[in-house]
This record gives sequence, structure tokens and C-alpha cells, in this order.
Amino acid sequence: MSVREIAMGAGVIPFCVHGDEVCFLLHKTFSGRRAGCLVDFGGGAKPGETHVQTAVREFIEETESMFFCANPADASPGRASFDAQVPLVRALFDRTLTVSPGWWCSRADSTKGKRRDWKTFFIEFEYRDVTAMNREWASDAGRRFARRRELVWVPASILCGYYRHAPGKLWKRVRELEHATETIQAIVECMHARRETRAGLE
Repeated sequence: MSVREIAMGAGVIPFCVHGDEVCFLLHKTFSGRRAGCLVDFGGGAKPGETHVQTAVREFIEETESMFFCANPADASPGRASFDAQVPLVRALFDRTLTVSPGWWCSRADSTKGKRRDWKTFFIEFEYRDVTAMNREWASDAGRRFARRRELVWVPASILCGYYRHAPGKLWKRVRELEHATETIQAIVECMHARRETRAGLE
């Protein structure tokens, strides 16, 4: 199989510790094939991009540069906002993957025999309430954003439950992640161990 026949792409599923739970950030769209499903932040690579560069770019693009904006109403999906956020997101990737380089999943090859060079990374973010961002999308009516989305923090237990019992709630790209539940469980165990260690030092 030639290199051209291998579909290269990447995505990211941010996670955080919020209260007593480890939660994972996904999003929903309201039109097209993915409508109603939980989706990661990802897509195909541009020429010359690495997997990490693709995942970083996709996260910023698909959150319309709002996630790190103090006031989502002031966010602009333009180039300047994108460029300003690349170092912020890249630093989170570097911090997580330096300690836990195996926190990513590949996608199963296509049923049509097409190979996939794909990585979806699980990267630790600080928790942020997504209500204001979702409100911006809901009220935009196509003026600022090309597509309405809704961000959702999903507890690990619920996400694993979807994989095991209700995979139809996940967009196929997320369903196709190999060893996803094992990776999620490893993250949960690591976060709990870290919390216990900190508690023991207090």
C-alpha cells in the first residue's frame, strides 16, 4: 500500500479532575452526519504537520478560539487568536506527554481496508465551565461561527459506559479508538493516585 493510501490525522480529548471525578471534554454538533454524537477534536493532517500539530490546530479551530479566552463573547476565530493559543495548547500537550507518552489511541483500520495513521491524544487541561461558550454558539445564528457546537464534560465512568453499552452515542471516529477504555481507566487511576499522594503530604 502506498503512502498516499494511508489517511493521516489526529485529535485530542482533553481531561481534567473536577470535584471527585475525572472528566473528558467532547463536543456535539447540530447538523450533518455527526449531529447528536459525542465527538473528539480532530481531523486530517495538513501537509508537513505532525500528529501533535494537527491535534493542537484542530482543538483551537473547533473551539473557535474560545476555550482560553477570558470572555468567550470577545473571542475571534481569526488568525491572530489562533496563533496566540497555539503555545498554550502545545504546552499542555508537552506537559502531559512528557510524563505519560502513551496516553493516546490509534484508530482501527477502515472496513474497506484503508489504513489509518491516526492518533487521538488524551491531554490534561484545567477545568473550565463551558456554559458561556455554549451560549455563544447557541445565540450566534451563523454570524461569527460556521457551525454550532456544544462542549460537554463527560465523567470517565459515563464515557466508558458508552463504549461498553451505548457506542452509538459516540461519533464513529471516537468509537474506532483502540484500547480507549483501558487508556481512560489508566488516566483515572493515575489522577486518583496523584490526589492521594498530595493528600498524604498535607
